[in-house]
Amino acid sequence: MVTFLTGYQTTVSSDTILETEDNYTLEGKIAPRFHNEGTTEVTILNVVVKPGEMFNCSATTFPMQGTINIIMPEGGKLVCIYNSLVKKEC
Repeated sequence: MVTFLTGYQTTVSSDTILETEDNYTLEGKIAPRFHNEGTTEVTILNVVVKPGEMFNCSATTFPMQGTINIIMPEGGKLVCIYNSLVKKEC
């Protein structure tokens, strides 16, 4: 109902990260969830995420700002799934 009243809708997107990101952007992302799909441990915000595990970066329904540090050893694969607000076309 809120999106109907404001003229916005949400979309779901994903990013695949295969190397260390010193400044992975959270700009505009809503409730990003990181899934470790690789064969090695990945470090997100100083938290070790083992293969097959998920790291939930936010539980809010508001678009985020800023960046985070992701340390990815060779052989790592991280998938970030998030929502975004987009203006509905008339």
